Amino acid sequence: MKKFLGLLLILTAMAGAKTLTASYEVSFGVFQKMGMADTRLEIRDDQTYTIHVEARTTGIAKVLSNNRFELYESRGTVKNGKLIPDTYMKIRQTNSKKNTKFYTFDHQNKIVWKETTEVADGETHKEKDQNDYYAKEDILSLFFNLKYYSKGRQNTYFNAIGGNKTDGRIDVVFPQKEQLAAVKKELDREEGEFLKVILNDRIFSSANGELLINLDNEGLCEKAVLEDVLLFGDIVGKRVR
Repeated sequence: MKKFLGLLLILTAMAGAKTLTASYEVSFGVFQKMGMADTRLEIRDDQTYTIHVEARTTGIAKVLSNNRFELYESRGTVKNGKLIPDTYMKIRQTNSKKNTKFYTFDHQNKIVWKETTEVADGETHKEKDQNDYYAKEDILSLFFNLKYYSKGRQNTYFNAIGGNKTDGRIDVVFPQKEQLAAVKKELDREEGEFLKVILNDRIFSSANGELLINLDNEGLCEKAVLEDVLLFGDIVGKRVR
C-alpha cells in the first residue's frame, strides 16, 4: 500500500486542457477503501505547466502507515505540446519522518541533480549529488506525453526520473487480441485505451510491478489494477470524480 498510492498518480496521463483535475480511490482486496489520490494539471499560456498530485491513506491504512502522505510535483515548459520538465519533486511523510527529493534537469548537459532532505527525530539531513542516470522526463510528464509516443501502438520502454532506482526504466505494452480481451475482463471495462505498464520494480508480491491500466478518451486514467498482491487479491485504483 505504501508505494501504490503514489504509483497510482503516475497513471493519470492528462491531456489537452488548461486546467484538469481528477480524484482516485484506492482499494486493497478485503480492506476496500485504503486511500485517496488527487491530481491537478495546469498549463499557462501554452508555455509552462505544473502537475501536482497528492496521495493520502485513509481508515485502517492511515493507522497502519503512521498517517502516510505523499506529494509529487512536476514543473517545466511546453514545447510543441510536449511537457519538458525543469524540476520534479517527491515528498513522503508520516507522523515521524519526512523525506523530500528534489530533481533539477540540465537537459543541455544531460544531467539531473538530486537534492535529498530527510527530517526525523528533530534532526535534518541534507545531500546534493548527481543522479545516477539522466532522463529527459520525469514519471508524471512522461505519462502526459505518452499519447505522442503511442500512436503506432508499438510496445516500447522509457527512462524517467521517479522510475526504478537503477535507470528509471518503464515498459509500456499494448495488449492485442486474446491479451486485450483478458485485460478488458480484468478491468471490467470496454471503452478507451488499455495498457500494461511494467515499472521494473518489486511492488508487494509483483516482482516487476505490472499494472493494468484503462485510459479514457481524454487520456485520464479511469482504472488501474496491480494483480495478486500477497494474500488479499488485487490493489485497485479507480477514478471517482
